[in-house]
Amino acid sequence: MKKGKHCEVFGNLEKLEEFSTIHNNIIPGSLVFESLNPFWGYYHDDPHDSSPVYIYFAVEKNYPAFDVVRAFQHVKAESDFDFDAAKAFVKFNDRSYNVIRIRHLTGYDKIQTIQEGFLKNGIKPLMASGNWRNVKTHVTLHKVFCLHRLSDNILVDSCEINHSYLEIPRKMEFDEFVDVTQKVRNNWFESKFDAALGYYMLEKQIVDFIRIYSGRQDKGYLNDIRKLYLQKMEV
Repeated sequence: MKKGKHCEVFGNLEKLEEFSTIHNNIIPGSLVFESLNPFWGYYHDDPHDSSPVYIYFAVEKNYPAFDVVRAFQHVKAESDFDFDAAKAFVKFNDRSYNVIRIRHLTGYDKIQTIQEGFLKNGIKPLMASGNWRNVKTHVTLHKVFCLHRLSDNILVDSCEINHSYLEIPRKMEFDEFVDVTQKVRNNWFESKFDAALGYYMLEKQIVDFIRIYSGRQDKGYLNDIRKLYLQKMEV
């Protein structure tokens, strides 16, 4: 993709979040999580920052990604409020769930309405009990990225503020990514950021990247983070 060009691509994103179950404003008996730290590294150490509302509701099975997208389009078209949805898979402790990630909500009062809308369009909520608080969770998202190239190896998100993507030259497994990110944090003295691991396909090529969430999105800042990642990856 050329510098300055905008495109939309489909890919995956892996990250850590902190989950708690919620029991109000949901379909009774369904399993729904709130992410208390959707941008773990950015908010986690600062109690004065408030995270946005991110909701994950468990679904009955591993629905195809495009079935989820179709259902989302129908539900959003019939809604009088804004939200975004994506297919995801979450793991914590010895448990795993297929889920739908909901974001851009201004509150909790629309969660049941969204669940019912997805149910109407063939995406059934998982009826299961659970009660967890502040559990560290491995999240894998399947989503569309809106990309705008800032430089040869850095892209920014055209649709989501504070999101950027640093291309890396090889695949990392998630455990390696967590280890490398900790090494980067130990040697980073600028403003905080959250990181996630991802990839997308463009022009028949898989592009690996690190997603950065930060209030700073200037090229120099992002390039310095990328250089440190490459150093700790030993590439």
